[in-house]
Amino acid sequence: MSRKRSNSSRHPRQSPGSERSYYEYLVSTPAPTISRTELVRLVRGGEDTYLELKVRFSNVEKLTAEIIALANTAGGAIVFGVSDQLRIEGVDDPESVETQLREICSNQIQPPVFPFVNKVAFDNGRRIVVVEVEAGERPHRTLDDRFYLREGSTKREATREELSRLYQDAFLTRFEQVPIFQGWIEDDVDESLFWSYVRGVNPGHWGESPEAFPTASVSRDMGLAIKLGEETIPTVGGLLLFGLTDRLVEVFPRASLLLTRYGGADHRAPIIERTHVRGNLLTLHDLSLSFITRYADLWDARPSRRMITEHAELPGHRAETFDRGRANYHRASVIETLINLLAHRDWSSREKEARINIFDEWIEMINPAPSLELPVISLRYGVASPPNPRVKAILTNRHYGISQVTGGLPMVFSESTVFSRRAPEGPMIVNGEFHLKLFGLC
Repeated sequence: MSRKRSNSSRHPRQSPGSERSYYEYLVSTPAPTISRTELVRLVRGGEDTYLELKVRFSNVEKLTAEIIALANTAGGAIVFGVSDQLRIEGVDDPESVETQLREICSNQIQPPVFPFVNKVAFDNGRRIVVVEVEAGERPHRTLDDRFYLREGSTKREATREELSRLYQDAFLTRFEQVPIFQGWIEDDVDESLFWSYVRGVNPGHWGESPEAFPTASVSRDMGLAIKLGEETIPTVGGLLLFGLTDRLVEVFPRASLLLTRYGGADHRAPIIERTHVRGNLLTLHDLSLSFITRYADLWDARPSRRMITEHAELPGHRAETFDRGRANYHRASVIETLINLLAHRDWSSREKEARINIFDEWIEMINPAPSLELPVISLRYGVASPPNPRVKAILTNRHYGISQVTGGLPMVFSESTVFSRRAPEGPMIVNGEFHLKLFGLC
């Protein structure tokens, strides 16, 4: 049975003593199973941050909390069949104990814990059960959303600050799942927007009375919030999608976009207008699209030669006349690129902000770039692993309220090239930022 040992540099070494601590065993023993001699030495060292001793298997609720505490702290072991006086008493039915422990780890803990279970027999017939857990997919919680940590030889519930650190350590590529502990579902969610979406995707499921709308529990069901004690805390993704603008500005100021119109062909040109837009993703989308259409015209298809030549009207398009004084762009390409900017942004980045720059003949969209599993060029072929899957799923659902386009970046490249007779530039990642440039028809 293979076992991945903890890195000794991550945790302080226990105080030296005559007996060997479980921590010392954990970081130095390469064997996949524990011997009788090693077990006796560990037991004589007593309980510590990494070792819990039980005389018998009892009280499933307490055992669940003990396992969670070990898994959320640094990993460790629980030994069954040892008294408080460190005497080896043994357990009556080790096989049953193992079965119950595996049931707890798989069905009573979220996400599940995958333990190593050893049964050690002594010459006097007494048998001991050792269950070892690792600090892997933490934070783990009970089915009623309680989080525990190990402190010395005891367990306790995690504080907000400790739980925040656990989430940020655990979800480096899924920052959308990190709870915002300054936020509150009851005060910070735009319930009109939230229930417009929920009832749109579940027509007829909910009653008409606002009192019947359980925002907190539905948010948890959608993976947009967690429960901490009696409170429901929104995640980054939850507030980005459904947060109230005033509260987002306060608790998550990165929910913004910098929009700039330059009066020329590059960044050296004078600035005609620059503004920060703030709010949830629907607000950012609408305000950004409004800014773009203030300085450019969007078309569903390339205007005819006659349209370009005579400045005549082209029925069926929002841009009523072709204006050579303004750049003209393929509408779906601009919207899809904007949606990508919002859906795939690295929201964990504090130093860099998302930007849209409009020049006389092109639009540049820049985003803090998440780590990609594949080369960035793979996006041109429609191959990608979304860094924010929950955000993307809701943002691109028609019930969220954003104009829907299909085809992804491959569509952007093909349609924008047909429209302007010039292929987009990018995508590329430069200094941790994603860049894509769309050229217009003038």
